[in-house]
Amino acid sequence: MNRGLAGMRARIAGLALVAGAMTAPFLAPPAMAATTAVKPAAVTAAPAAAAAKPPVLKYGSKGKWVTYLQKRLRALHYDPGTVDGRYGKDLRYAVQAFQKVNGLKPSSSGVFGGGSWKALAHPKNPARIIKGGKANRVEISKKRQLVVVYKNNKVYLISLTSTGSGKRYCYKGECDVARTPTGNFKINRKINGWRHAKLGDLYKPSYFYKGYALHGSPSVPLYPASHGCARLPMYHTADLMFRILPIGTAVYVR
Repeated sequence: MNRGLAGMRARIAGLALVAGAMTAPFLAPPAMAATTAVKPAAVTAAPAAAAAKPPVLKYGSKGKWVTYLQKRLRALHYDPGTVDGRYGKDLRYAVQAFQKVNGLKPSSSGVFGGGSWKALAHPKNPARIIKGGKANRVEISKKRQLVVVYKNNKVYLISLTSTGSGKRYCYKGECDVARTPTGNFKINRKINGWRHAKLGDLYKPSYFYKGYALHGSPSVPLYPASHGCARLPMYHTADLMFRILPIGTAVYVR
């Protein structure tokens, strides 16, 4: 009986050692052990086979690290598109917006490396462009080329944008300068589809002042390039923005 009890204790001790060996690597994923403002259940752990540092990701990358990045950015209120482990254009736009918010210089290919992984572990909130304002609002920052939607004074969606280029243009003998108006406005009209305007095509525009709108565009570069509207990435982000901005939503442009 004593030999049986001793054997049982030995087996229990062995199982404890095995369990410890299996769980230890998951306690602190490399470079991302500490996160902020995200509930643990909202984001999956970093890939278990991670080395000392995560890989450099860019447009076209695939795999578990891409999936992790997509889920993490979504939890931080960016729009990486479908979570599928593939680095496509939706994720690239989300990465570029994240890098702008965190004071990093984004690239056209959306390279996500060491500095970006560190920022992902300790992310910043987007800087507000106004004091006060409506609890439900849109802030368009011409300086940072970002759109931030707030619901009940909390960040709801962050997106890259491209506003007026500041360049002179002419159309059928009429000339003007491509500027996005500064001021306090409201969404006053919406079109659920394409609007074929004289200066270009607008996808699901939400107008906030005269012919100026937030709208989807196939081209959203990292710099001001529009005739004055605030461009949004197509199609995922533009569709989402259209759904969450009812007529009457306050729009602040600075």
